[in-house]
Amino acid sequence: MPRGRLLLLAGGGPGLLVGLWTGLARAGVHDAVGPVAQHGIIMALGFLGTLIALERAVALRAGWSYIGPALSAVSVVWLLAGLPDVGAGIALTVAGVVVTAVYAVTLRRHVEGHLAVMAAGAIAWVVAAGLWTSGWSPVRLAPALAAFLVLTIVGERLELSRLRTPSAAVRRQLLVAAGTFGVGAAGALAIRPVGLVVMGVGLLAQTAWLVRHDVARVTIRMSGLPRFAAACLLGGYAWLAVSGVLWIAVALDAGGWLVHDAALHALFLGFVMSMVMGHAPIILPAVLGIALPHRAAAWVPLGLLHASLAVRVGADLAGSVWLRGWAAHGNGTALLVFVGLAVVTATSATRADGYPRRPSPVGDASPAATVR
Repeated sequence: MPRGRLLLLAGGGPGLLVGLWTGLARAGVHDAVGPVAQHGIIMALGFLGTLIALERAVALRAGWSYIGPALSAVSVVWLLAGLPDVGAGIALTVAGVVVTAVYAVTLRRHVEGHLAVMAAGAIAWVVAAGLWTSGWSPVRLAPALAAFLVLTIVGERLELSRLRTPSAAVRRQLLVAAGTFGVGAAGALAIRPVGLVVMGVGLLAQTAWLVRHDVARVTIRMSGLPRFAAACLLGGYAWLAVSGVLWIAVALDAGGWLVHDAALHALFLGFVMSMVMGHAPIILPAVLGIALPHRAAAWVPLGLLHASLAVRVGADLAGSVWLRGWAAHGNGTALLVFVGLAVVTATSATRADGYPRRPSPVGDASPAATVR
């Protein structure tokens, strides 16, 4: 097993735990203890940023590229220690620059539309981290954090769409949709209402393309891991559409702060975390060189995530703070159960084999190169 990669992956673990704890605090479940105000930064850049940066570093196979996930993991520990936010902000900004450089090197080798989309996502990381370092609140930066994650994921799905051999014109449609979303996310940082409307339209346009052209429409008819991954993807696309509608509602000032909570979590939990669940059984073996066989138990946290999120969004729209708190418990439990199952499955599989599996070749660490 590549111990250095495992250490970096474990470094992202505190980001998930701290993110869940601070998320429950923000939902009013318990007293605000710890870096509660940094919840969005910790989850998007500290936890997910570490995972994405590590995946790209493995694909590039350049020693300097591992600086990205190392710094993003360190930022979480920095915040947990109660040190000044500016230190974590600088670390996250540099980490984002490193990830952007990884995409730049890859684009020099292969000029592809999907790589340009993912590179734009990395630039959104740099913008979000840089503005946070200068004093912007994570809530105000939500569009930039969303752009980092959505463009990264959509770029990978665009790469995989080649399995269905869509025409160049069809692929350009997703590029236009992603570009619309990116322009809206950037605009929301300056003229928030207008930017959020454009951002919501871009989310809906991307959803329409993915539902029609993504390979998940085919693999959902299979069994085992392909069906599970496809269910994660299609469920995530449903939440992507919901978030698009809700962001437009937020822009129109409909419903107050609870609608904003619904828009945030439909995107970051419903779409992003569902995609993480679908990709993890494929990415982790490629990144760490360990076996992670699919087990039917993986459907439990997936179902709990979607069910509890539906309750949370419903509670937000109904104005029920009490029910929202209970739903937040379900959200966190779903993620913890999924991680626990992954650890147990990987540990038992490695012991049964007697040795870890070797990682995949260059580029195969990407979900878009491995999900079938």
